[in-house]
Amino acid sequence: MSLAALLAGWLLAAPGPSAPPARPAPPAQPAGERVEIDVHFPPWQFTGTFTLEVDGRRDQGVARDRGSLIGPEQRVERVLEGKLGTLTLRLDPRLRGAISPPIFGRWEVTGGTGAYAGLRGGGTFTAVDAGGAGGSPFERQAMLGRLSAR
Repeated sequence: MSLAALLAGWLLAAPGPSAPPARPAPPAQPAGERVEIDVHFPPWQFTGTFTLEVDGRRDQGVARDRGSLIGPEQRVERVLEGKLGTLTLRLDPRLRGAISPPIFGRWEVTGGTGAYAGLRGGGTFTAVDAGGAGGSPFERQAMLGRLSAR
């Protein structure tokens, strides 16, 4: 084999100039539409009111909790009964701070009727007191997340 043929074979087998590294894919956008839910409970009560806003649409009505944001179970089923239907959520709280709330956690859709039938999604929530004497630490709750059709 000639030197020229040997060099040609070596050049063909040798790696070429390195290509620039591939750019990472942009982060996936969360599925669904952004939803904001504001919940208000009277001190130490489990029935209150809510306002839900998604994509410029608004619903409001009664909020009912079953379970507790504190204690050994630390799980709540929240039912939001509005003009457009009923939305059922599961809340999984996380205590932060030395002894008592503020409370933070995650929520997830577990069911719905009317306009909320077939929705899925979830997000985060924060619970705080309303600032009055003798109030509970759960009177005002801000829930943010995403909702989409199944």
